[in-house]
Amino acid sequence: MKKVNLELNSASTAPVVINDTSSLKPTAQRVVIAMATYNGGRFIEEQIQSIQAQSYSDWVLYVRDDGSRDDTVQKVLQIEREDHRVKLVRDELGNQGPIGNFSTLMEFALERNADYVFFADQDDVWHAEKIATMLAGMQELELTHDVQTPLLVHCDLAVVNEVLQPIAKSFVQFSRLSPTTADLGVLLCQNQVTGCACVINRALLELACPVPRDVLMHDWWLALLASSAGKIGFIPKPLVQYRQHGGNVLGAMSFGRRVKKLLFSPLQWKLHMEVIKCSFAQAAMIEERINARGIELSPITMEQINIYSRILNVAPLRRAGKLHAHKMGRSANSTGFVFDLLITLMRRKQEVKSVA
Repeated sequence: MKKVNLELNSASTAPVVINDTSSLKPTAQRVVIAMATYNGGRFIEEQIQSIQAQSYSDWVLYVRDDGSRDDTVQKVLQIEREDHRVKLVRDELGNQGPIGNFSTLMEFALERNADYVFFADQDDVWHAEKIATMLAGMQELELTHDVQTPLLVHCDLAVVNEVLQPIAKSFVQFSRLSPTTADLGVLLCQNQVTGCACVINRALLELACPVPRDVLMHDWWLALLASSAGKIGFIPKPLVQYRQHGGNVLGAMSFGRRVKKLLFSPLQWKLHMEVIKCSFAQAAMIEERINARGIELSPITMEQINIYSRILNVAPLRRAGKLHAHKMGRSANSTGFVFDLLITLMRRKQEVKSVA
């Protein structure tokens, strides 16, 4: 297969910070919003209304329900009858789970020649300028990258409770993330992109589909592909009200609470270890996808992916040092010591080719 070189100009996987999009006016494109639902009847009308209220109105919202037992589908059907831009996806695939649901929607968008894809949760509220601002941010990235470059733009979120009262003005600060500096070395071990706060271009959509079932989450998969084979842009402005309630599959957690759970809960240690193990496998999937599509990355980028995916074949006491030497393994916050400890405690994986 012919090699496609997407990173000859720079070996850097660092994100681009997009501070001002006021001078950029997004041009009309095929904009798709992908919403995966499951028992979301309580908040879905408010979420869709916030999408309908966007200043940029030339979009299509595809909603795929994953077998809800409440009135989610009925509410979407009612909105569909009133707004031709809202469409319920009808298929016979049954329950796919969160990752499978979004993966199905991504392939659906790909088949319909989407230029850009936004992702929507069923229970948030979007700022009226979200689509316009993020498309303008994508346009800014496109000024320095060609159409074949996989691009992702994401923004900050405001954390709110179930009645939209503020919990934190910035999800990034609340969680102590570092999206302004998070390069591939950080992203391999810690996701920095929230699906409902991002938009991707067609090149990334094509590269990402189909989403492997064993990835940790679709947004992490997208972030890794964009960072390694393209570019990520971050808008440091909250454009989503990220609603926290008892029914969230995944939600926001403060840094302090996360550390407390790690320190005092054996179950959380075990779960955290499993996530880290899965992140090694996820890196291997990135490498496999990149190779399968004939994409040529910089030697530094390819080396990072190769080492991270095979780190369990390195002697336990050398693992953290090896990752650090290649600018990996240091998460965006001080829980990095937990990461170092856990990878040291993991059993050696003999079947993986050695990189020691």
